[in-house]
Amino acid sequence: MTKTSLVKNPNTKTTYLINDSKTEQITKENYKNIVSKDTQKWFRNLGGSETAKRTYTSRGYLITKLISISPDRQNKSIYQFKFK
Repeated sequence: MTKTSLVKNPNTKTTYLINDSKTEQITKENYKNIVSKDTQKWFRNLGGSETAKRTYTSRGYLITKLISISPDRQNKSIYQFKFK
């Protein structure tokens, strides 16, 4: 999983600047917790935004990119998943 953290560009309304980027190995259970419908629903109820992109992988039709935007629209996190 690659997690990229972005912060809103103070000079514009719609662009973000990269703050941090990390790559780490996660387990199947962690993946399921991150991309579950309940987790996405919980973040949406807080006022944030969750967008999931599904593509065909060697493991099936799975979420390969998850974009989370905070309720105040100042922070954005992009999770990208690669499967072995």
